[in-house]
Amino acid sequence: MESHTQVNKKTAHAYNTAADLFDHPANTFWSRFGTSTVDRLGLIKGDKVLDVCSGTGASALPAARKVGSDGRVVAVDLAEKLLARAAEKASAEGLQNIQFRVGDMFALAYPDGYFDAVICVFGIFFMPDMATAVRELWRQVRPGGRLAITTWGPELFEPA
Repeated sequence: MESHTQVNKKTAHAYNTAADLFDHPANTFWSRFGTSTVDRLGLIKGDKVLDVCSGTGASALPAARKVGSDGRVVAVDLAEKLLARAAEKASAEGLQNIQFRVGDMFALAYPDGYFDAVICVFGIFFMPDMATAVRELWRQVRPGGRLAITTWGPELFEPA
């Protein structure tokens, strides 16, 4: 069985390789689902948000818009090229309330209950142990806060 570090390296390599195509018009589902996930969270001005598996910012950027200048978003991904694209988008929009971190969601070192909301759009299924990953995300949500995880439906690729 591959180690967590080996899986992270493979995942980062795959997504860094695909970075130039990530925002291609054929891939609008990232933005659509990222925005709709954020819309359902009920974020308010001043919230602190963690967005893991951030990619090019499909959920981190809408979250930064929602929480406003008094809020804060931390966008984390293993693929530095994807985060660089997200940072370019944030800069173009003048969003200064978002921090981009290349890293592993298990090594962020935030205390329990630090964030008002934690988001993971189409990323949890890359974790070798999804239950442990969800527990780690919940750990970082304050009491009464929100955790949003999106994943593919059970019949998405049928009959493939």
